[in-house]
Amino acid sequence: MKTSKLLICFVVALAVALEARGADEEDYAKWHWQARLEAASYTTLDWGVELGLNYYPIEYVGVGASLSVGKNFLGDEKSLHTPTRVIETDDVNNFAWFRAGVQLKSPALWKNRDGSLAISLRLDAGITMPIPVNRNLGYYSTPNSHSAVLEERHFAKNSGGRALFFHAKPAVSLDVERWQFWLGYTISDFDAYSAVRNITIDGQPLPLNDKRFMNGFTLGIGFRFQTHKTHTSPTPQEIQ
Repeated sequence: MKTSKLLICFVVALAVALEARGADEEDYAKWHWQARLEAASYTTLDWGVELGLNYYPIEYVGVGASLSVGKNFLGDEKSLHTPTRVIETDDVNNFAWFRAGVQLKSPALWKNRDGSLAISLRLDAGITMPIPVNRNLGYYSTPNSHSAVLEERHFAKNSGGRALFFHAKPAVSLDVERWQFWLGYTISDFDAYSAVRNITIDGQPLPLNDKRFMNGFTLGIGFRFQTHKTHTSPTPQEIQ
């Protein structure tokens, strides 16, 4: 159901952009800023959403930064049994992460007759940082006894968490004037549990999944804009 709604929204946005094409003869390649929104499904997390901003000082090369959030649909709490108590943790995955990198875009591989539609390649490559790097994980503790004892709330602080990971996100994009729609694939060594990976409770580590690459398909939409209107000198005909 969530996937269907996402596809419907994507199609509606594409239809709006197609309806608006031809209304403005601006050279959108000279509009240096791009806001973008991406949705993804990863090998280590069920879903992720990324909101970012790119700046292109030249047409095909830029820089960008973004904030991402992600989770598993059914949650990711963990439980473990120690000699004296039963532990139930909060979600253990990294819920938020920051990305920064180089934004590359190819010249059009194909475009229609008037140039309002084009197909190109894009690449987002750079670093990923979990937020926070070391998490203060909350958990509930219940004694291993048959007496009625209320659960107690505790926290365990991670240490030595890895701060930087890499990512590369190649994609094929459809450019509709100032709009850009793309389908891509994320490749990253980002550990979805890095912020709690070194936590131990009563000498026992958390029962976490093994480290593996956080790869997945991405669906994105971008909108180019400028922060000020470029003024041009009037032509002789306009002066007359």
